[in-house]
Amino acid sequence: MVNWSDPNVIVQCSNILEHINYLCLGLYMWEYARSWQVELALIGRRISPRWPLLPYIIGRILLLTSMILICWLSTPTSQNTNCHSAFVAFTFAGNASIGCSSLNLMLRPFIIWKAFKWVRVFLVLATVGHWVVLLRVLLDFSVMEVNGSCGFMVVDHTYMTTIFVYTMGYDIMALILTIIGLRNTPSSNAMWRILRKQGITYVLITCLANIVPSVVASLNLNSAMNVVFAMPASAISTIASSRIVVAFLDVQSSASTDETSSRDVPLTTMLTLPTSSYMDAQDCA
Repeated sequence: MVNWSDPNVIVQCSNILEHINYLCLGLYMWEYARSWQVELALIGRRISPRWPLLPYIIGRILLLTSMILICWLSTPTSQNTNCHSAFVAFTFAGNASIGCSSLNLMLRPFIIWKAFKWVRVFLVLATVGHWVVLLRVLLDFSVMEVNGSCGFMVVDHTYMTTIFVYTMGYDIMALILTIIGLRNTPSSNAMWRILRKQGITYVLITCLANIVPSVVASLNLNSAMNVVFAMPASAISTIASSRIVVAFLDVQSSASTDETSSRDVPLTTMLTLPTSSYMDAQDCA
């Protein structure tokens, strides 16, 4: 049986964590490079700026920033480096990207249920609670230096479990409210099929991505294992929710296609930018 508390085992787990972080950085840089149609469209003024796009853009930038930071922190650093402050910046960027990815899902029910103020108040409170859970870790963590580097964060395993479980519940609630709201909202059949299929698929992806780290964190094997799957979960959640945003922008042009079947709507980031969008119809510009 593995003695997870053995210092040598913790060092080995730290090395695995470092390799996973570098792998996530490489994969996300590739994903970012092939999916920046929205940013290019905004720069080229092919679509007008609108506030629902802020979580999408900010979340992607913050996740990339956090990945670069954590890879830098895992390399040998100068003695003058303040590891704790650096990890504060990393944690804020990483956890804020999780919050933004969930906001990408929650904005849709917030728009759909605009006629029901009590639902919107509930969604605001749930969102505030999510961000409190995400950011409270900034106040209570330590740093374990490894081989001359800043190493990794030592976080209470209950904090990590709470973050992943709350995020799963929050995303599932967003999907359920979206489906219920769309059933009572006049919209094209194509729009309903697209949002239902892609919404369910992507929420399932984010939930599966959060199940593994939540289970591992709840086991509390050691301080390195408690955070080993945090970065992959953040990356998968951000990629999945970002693709929902891109599909949502493309939904009007897709909805205009005659008898579009659900199997004809790929899970893709390819974007045909319309001159207006469903968001505009909802007064969100």
